[in-house]
Amino acid sequence: MKFIYILLLVSFQSFPQKLEVDHTKVNIVKFTADATLGDFDGVTHSVEGTIDFSENKLSINGKTEFKVYLDSIDTGIGLRNTHMRENYLQTGKYPYALFSGKIIGIDTLSSSELTLKGDGEFDIHGAKVNKQILVKFFKYGELYKTTADFNLKFSEFKIDKPSFLFNKVDDNIKIYISLYFKKI
Repeated sequence: MKFIYILLLVSFQSFPQKLEVDHTKVNIVKFTADATLGDFDGVTHSVEGTIDFSENKLSINGKTEFKVYLDSIDTGIGLRNTHMRENYLQTGKYPYALFSGKIIGIDTLSSSELTLKGDGEFDIHGAKVNKQILVKFFKYGELYKTTADFNLKFSEFKIDKPSFLFNKVDDNIKIYISLYFKKI
């Protein structure tokens, strides 16, 4: 009987597990847009996501999926929020941005820090675009965190470049993420 218990325990631990966004921590998804009258940021904390986590480690082909709720983006100015959400992002029709992909490379920087190369598809505003991104992954005991910086273009997703009165926004936007995870 003891053998069966040990076999079940070992089998259970070797099944793939997932990490999910930990909503007890402050998670940030931010974009920075260059504009003629000055840069501005849009920030949200409304993000869901999972990363495959097998046998206490990340592995090649581990799947990832992230959903960012666009109607929660705050640019610091109410009218600009409304224009971004309704006129450009059209959050009534396209409520979120989705990234689905997998890990295609892992570079160990230290016992607690990795660089992950992800390959996947961004689905924003009804347009799907394949991208590769680099992500820093930190593990401190049971605390997991990812950070990433990358660029996207409004035009890639068939979104008109925003303009507000005389303020024109550049096509290129910088994205920054900082997310905490917990095992599920």
